[in-house]
Amino acid sequence: MSTDLPVHWLSLGGTLQAQGHDPLDVDRYWRTGRSLAPEEVLAPVRSLVGPVTVEAVTTRPSHDLTPDDLLALVRRLRALDPAAMTGAVLTLGSNGLEEVAFLAWLLGAPVPIAVTASMRPPTAIGSDALPNLVDAVTVARSAGVREHGVVVVSDGAVLHPAETMKSHSSRVDSFRSSATPLGEVHARTPRWLRPARPGPLRDAPVPATLAPVEIVTTYLGADGAAVRSAVERGARAVVSAGTGAGFPTSAERQALEDAAAAGVVVCQAQRTPYGSVAATAGALLCARELTPQKTRLLLSAALAAEQPPGAEALQRLLDDASR
Repeated sequence: MSTDLPVHWLSLGGTLQAQGHDPLDVDRYWRTGRSLAPEEVLAPVRSLVGPVTVEAVTTRPSHDLTPDDLLALVRRLRALDPAAMTGAVLTLGSNGLEEVAFLAWLLGAPVPIAVTASMRPPTAIGSDALPNLVDAVTVARSAGVREHGVVVVSDGAVLHPAETMKSHSSRVDSFRSSATPLGEVHARTPRWLRPARPGPLRDAPVPATLAPVEIVTTYLGADGAAVRSAVERGARAVVSAGTGAGFPTSAERQALEDAAAAGVVVCQAQRTPYGSVAATAGALLCARELTPQKTRLLLSAALAAEQPPGAEALQRLLDDASR
């Protein structure tokens, strides 16, 4: 991997490019409807990051990205040319980061990719936009990132996409505080702390569509109607976000077992942010430590294959993604 080649920045907008009302605006900036072009954001640090090429992909809010948008983005990442770049940086709104980064890691790309966002706009005092961008470029250019494939870079930390989540709506350590770092970045020098774990579908074709998978969240008194509704609407799989270590109500459990008996893939996850799902029984798969959202993406991608894997193979994928 030649460090003389540029890092390619794919920009999807988000807070990292937002233009606030004033230098103290850290929470109202989205109301301006204004954003900075990637080159404007990059300008103050151009001399610090080496050669960077820029590609503006979309300015759609990350929470509005559709399944087609996600697959188009993965196809674009798969099309990146390792002979033309040392690595890539992907920036987007923090609301969609954990799911986009996970899907990119799951399916892989021919060049290493550092995904980042910011919690404050670059026009605000104390913004994390430029530090995160510079760190992401640094990581994408580093020799150690290639074996990791896709990583998240935020608040001086390099994080695994399978473990990272947005843990706070506004704090700059929202992502860093959610996972044990794979590495750290200090003075534009990355230091790797944990071994690589490539995505389990990195050699699979990118599916034409994502299979329909629904998430059903448990609450006290849930009667299983949401599970039955998901099945009636044609869900190929249902992810149950149960209480604690993954416990649905008795009525939900019956509905989940009925769905599995009818041929729908059912996976038990947990609505609890941290920890692992308790062992499941019968036909229910176990999400292990994956969040319901990431479990849904994994099942959506796997079940969209021309020859979808069976239950045992799906559980192996969940295990591999959770380790």
